Amino acid sequence: MVTVAQLNKLYLKMSGTEAITLTTKRGVNNDTVETQSISHAWMRDITRDDIVRGLVTSASEGIVWNIPNLLLAGKEIETGDAITDSNSVVWTVIAVSRVRSQTHWRCISRREK
Repeated sequence: MVTVAQLNKLYLKMSGTEAITLTTKRGVNNDTVETQSISHAWMRDITRDDIVRGLVTSASEGIVWNIPNLLLAGKEIETGDAITDSNSVVWTVIAVSRVRSQTHWRCISRREK
């Protein structure tokens, strides 16, 4: 079985990752805004299971961002947070879960226009 430590090392060595910026909005009126640079994140397509579970209506509606928990320094990702990719495209998190022994965040995100 793969350990959490092994997964964390793997995430930092994976090819196909890119640097992103995570913007979180917290507080009663979302008035506390923080940004954090994340050195390794990767995109994947929306899955059929996401559509069946009603998280999105079609595969073209968005993308799934995967972000290692190790790089968040204790922060949590919530719906409504924003991810800015290396091409300055902004994505809004519409559903979020922790996967693979809670070692990374799986964020279904919609591209902002």
